[in-house]
Amino acid sequence: MKNLNISTRIWLSIGIFILGFVMTTALHQIQGRDTENNLQTASESLFPAAQKTQEAEAAFNRAVKEFGDAVISQDSSGVDRAAESGRSAVLNLKAVEEIALLPANGAIETRKLAATVEAFTENARAAYGAVAASAANMTPEMQTRFRDLSNETSRIKDLLRARKESFSSELQDQLSRTRTASANQRKLDLALFLGTLLTAFVIVTLTIRRSITGPILEVIRGMQGAAERAARASGQVAQSSQTVARDAHEQAACLQQTSESLREVSSLIRETSDHAHETDKLMTHARETVHLAMESMDAVNTSMTQIADSSREVAGVLKSLDEIAFNTNILALNAAVEAARAGQAGASFSVVADEVRSLARRAAEAARHSADIIDKTIGDIFQGVELVGTAHNAFREVAERIEKGSQSVSQIAERSERQAIGIQSIGSAVARMEQVTQSNASNAQQTAQSGAEMTSQVDQTRKYLSDLVGVVGMKQND
Repeated sequence: MKNLNISTRIWLSIGIFILGFVMTTALHQIQGRDTENNLQTASESLFPAAQKTQEAEAAFNRAVKEFGDAVISQDSSGVDRAAESGRSAVLNLKAVEEIALLPANGAIETRKLAATVEAFTENARAAYGAVAASAANMTPEMQTRFRDLSNETSRIKDLLRARKESFSSELQDQLSRTRTASANQRKLDLALFLGTLLTAFVIVTLTIRRSITGPILEVIRGMQGAAERAARASGQVAQSSQTVARDAHEQAACLQQTSESLREVSSLIRETSDHAHETDKLMTHARETVHLAMESMDAVNTSMTQIADSSREVAGVLKSLDEIAFNTNILALNAAVEAARAGQAGASFSVVADEVRSLARRAAEAARHSADIIDKTIGDIFQGVELVGTAHNAFREVAERIEKGSQSVSQIAERSERQAIGIQSIGSAVARMEQVTQSNASNAQQTAQSGAEMTSQVDQTRKYLSDLVGVVGMKQND
């Protein structure tokens, strides 16, 4: 409903009213057709059936009375008249059976009743006719027959009365249902008409209140508010223009101070860059010196390794000498033994053997002493080799750290150079900003704020105008 204009809502109200009227008329026509069918059924079937059944009951009662009167008066012609009354009752029942709109069970029961009355009439005509012709014919068998006819008479009277009452009851029920349906239809028609009228009234009222007066008042209030906001915006623009002008001068002063500070920072960064370059050079020389020391340590390590190898060879030689001294001592012992066996002839040889043994013992002691010295020397050499290796690793670690430090110093120098260049560029940009700010800061800001505010107000005014155009249900031409 919110997206519908006034014309559409009014036509919708009229359409609802017309729809309610059409529905009321259609229901009235349907109910009228049902009422006509019920009345037709009552007038063309139930009412004639009840009337014919009543006539058949009267004719049967008349026939029974005439049969009795004919016997009492011994009048044979009275029996014929009674038979004619009985046939009249049968004809009335058959006429009921032939009614088109009669229910099927009613027609069947009526057919059976007509056959029963017809059979009774024939039996009664024969019996009463014989007695009316001669009183002598009243035999015990005839009396029994008369009692049977009397019982059959009572039963047929009850059947005729029940059939008459059945048709009368159905007729009354049909008429009652017709009256009830007609009353309900009138109430339904009235309720539907009132509901339709109320719905149309509510829609029209809401349309007038929400779609005409309300939106128009809202548009008016919106335009008044827009005008007030535009007035306030104009005052704010005037005030903000003065504030922006004052702030622009302060900004220019701040930019000037910033430019001087940037020049000082640029000078300090330039000095830092120079010191970093000098440090980089010193680190490069230190790296070269450490490399030379590492090469010397490598040479010392190689010499110590060769000395250790030579000491191992000397130890092998001394071991051979010790073995030679041992073998010489054994030979001297053998020579002494042989000299002792030789007696006086081997005395001089024994002296020589003793001297040889003495020399062999001293040679062995000297060889063992030399071996101990050489073993200690080898141990010292190995310890020196380990110390040289440790020093070599330390120099390598120092060289790596100096290398990393040199790289860091190089990066610091490079970044300091870039910072100096960047600070210099920033200083130039700040100087240009200082010049530009003094000329266009206040005007640009004032123009931007005023343009944005006026654009917002124009858009809002257009929206309210579009709403107003939509309220009256017209199309806006672009």
